[in-house]
Amino acid sequence: MMSSVVTTGVDLVDCARIARMLKEDTTFMDLAFTAAEQEDSKADPARLGARWAGKEAAMKALGQGIGAIAPLDIEIRRSENGAPTLELSGSAKARAHELGITDWSVALSHEGGFAVAFVIMMKGGLGV
Repeated sequence: MMSSVVTTGVDLVDCARIARMLKEDTTFMDLAFTAAEQEDSKADPARLGARWAGKEAAMKALGQGIGAIAPLDIEIRRSENGAPTLELSGSAKARAHELGITDWSVALSHEGGFAVAFVIMMKGGLGV
């Protein structure tokens, strides 16, 4: 069965803003990023910015915002080949289930002080 696109989300982040938030709010890192995301990013504001953009894009694709979905319920991981993957848990996973979403994809990029993410969420099994 082929997947059909249900919804998309995109977000752009100013990485300098992420750097300021990390400096000004000592709780931001632990409230926004999982332990795996923190380890993978090595506290690099560009890498964290891309992950934050991924979380925001996923929330938009789910039709929700911060508060309705906890940032820690969306985790950006790297596959064995280095490509970003999206893991949903808690409130994000529940919202995806509510919408009938079974598959998702994320793309991240950062350059020139900005990070961008694009998320596609689909219904149905992945086609072969």
